[in-house]
Amino acid sequence: MSDKVLSPVKTLAKANEANMYALTPFFHDWPRVKKYSGPDLSWCVTDIPFPWCNVAFNARLEPGRADRAIQAFADVGRKRNVPVCWWIGPETTPVDLSARLKAHGFVKRGDTTLMAIDLYAMNEDGPEAEDLAITQVEDRDALRLWCSVTAAGFAIPLWAEPFLFEWFSTAVGLRLPMQFYLGWVRGLPVATSLLFLAEGVAGLYFVATLPAARRQGIGFAITLAPLREARRMGFGMGVLQASKMGESVYRKMGFRQCSTMTSYIRMHEVF
Repeated sequence: MSDKVLSPVKTLAKANEANMYALTPFFHDWPRVKKYSGPDLSWCVTDIPFPWCNVAFNARLEPGRADRAIQAFADVGRKRNVPVCWWIGPETTPVDLSARLKAHGFVKRGDTTLMAIDLYAMNEDGPEAEDLAITQVEDRDALRLWCSVTAAGFAIPLWAEPFLFEWFSTAVGLRLPMQFYLGWVRGLPVATSLLFLAEGVAGLYFVATLPAARRQGIGFAITLAPLREARRMGFGMGVLQASKMGESVYRKMGFRQCSTMTSYIRMHEVF
């Protein structure tokens, strides 16, 4: 396959990664954040003991510097007593970075499928979810409820739920270009999603449905609603990082894989 054919896929993969990284505290005036920014690596560590708030990414490290860079990042997490996460993308170097991370106490969390969709060509004819109403989060009480449903949908431990709320309540205070969606069935909240507009694409995150409400078309609907809103605002491309559970739903909608990423997490005493 020629580079000309690969080019659009690589472009979508880069936009997907860039949107995801832009959601992290690294790119904003986050309170109490410590960060490093260089041509070979970017990372940030907050006081929030939630892995996605303490991340390293865009590693383009020379082999002779890689171990020192890994240790420096891990040490900041240890001093702040928070878990840290390292993302490995398709262009990450050195090639043996996974093995080096493991040697420094990082554990592979899993592989993530990067997917993209043309918002003007997506399949909008999904199963009809009976009695479903979708609203946007407008205040802190609704955001707290959104975090509770998200945590339950992703099986996030109860002790971590307040940190999820802290993360996003801070983000809302910074007026980031994001919008939270709640799905309701007969007055009960059952599903969530988050729309994040950055790097020229509409990023979709935290698509979750409570176990008792699954396989009823709710997941399709809570995914479609923010994508329609992004299209209304003039965005033409949507991106997300799919879980194995959600990937089949996204493919039915028209999402296609453009790359993969791998995450490694190092835990500390707080856990």
